[in-house]
Amino acid sequence: MGKSHAELEGTQIVEKKQPRSLLNEAIRQVLRNRLALISLVVILIQIFMAIFAPWIVAHDPLAQNLSATYLSPGSDGHWLGTDQYGRDVWSRMAHGARISLFVGISATALGLIGGTILGLTAGYFRRLDGIIMRILDLMFAFPNILLALLIVAILGPSIVNTIIALSIWAIPSIARILRSRVLTVKKQEFITAQRSIGASYPRILFKHILPNCTAPLIVVGAMEIGTAILATAALGYLGLGAQPPAPEWGAMVSEGQEYMFNAPHLVLIPGIVIMISVFAFNLFGDALRDALDPKTDINK
Repeated sequence: MGKSHAELEGTQIVEKKQPRSLLNEAIRQVLRNRLALISLVVILIQIFMAIFAPWIVAHDPLAQNLSATYLSPGSDGHWLGTDQYGRDVWSRMAHGARISLFVGISATALGLIGGTILGLTAGYFRRLDGIIMRILDLMFAFPNILLALLIVAILGPSIVNTIIALSIWAIPSIARILRSRVLTVKKQEFITAQRSIGASYPRILFKHILPNCTAPLIVVGAMEIGTAILATAALGYLGLGAQPPAPEWGAMVSEGQEYMFNAPHLVLIPGIVIMISVFAFNLFGDALRDALDPKTDINK
């Protein structure tokens, strides 16, 4: 026998409240995790640098001063020294946070959109599952960084093309994670109830299944931002990301490696900042995974 309208409404209420209560509990758990709080502070500092970069630096990141080259950190009003062209390293690091965060967040957002659509489709429609997953398996056959290099080499080096390459890179893993979650959620009683009353596919997928798959999406999204920042630095180091004289962290490491013995701060400072930023996002993602869904396996 089919469920009454009241029973269906009750099922929907439970379904809608579950993600909210889960998120509230996850926030409490994250706030109790010291490492997660430290990583969150690092992320917030990076966001602050990106937003207020023009107001927290005293020098133009592109302005050259050939009479003040290779200054060590703390010299003559330059907190982090200057580079081979006399440009203030602190100014370039602060403005570089804008590029890294913009690329990381944009690429992850596009990857989440594409991965969500493919994951929902593959998980719910069995006829399309095989086709979609074989295409994703083909993408997995390429190492991630090589896939990004291939896409950027075809499209040309630029920030926009870097975002496109990294978003395509992120889609397969996001789609696979979401598909596995959809396969579980679609067997629940409230989904069967929605089918029994003739709910449309978009309503079932986006109003009932997707809200119950937010936990793995939040986790993988946080980690993908860190991965995208690292990949952006790698592409910038190879000259395929942001082009000079843009203050991009990977490009700064590439430019400074020729002078690492005379001015090691040109390599060490951006390198350490990249490491700390990626580590913070990964650590925060780990904390979210433990809080939202301890059984989530991001390597599936």
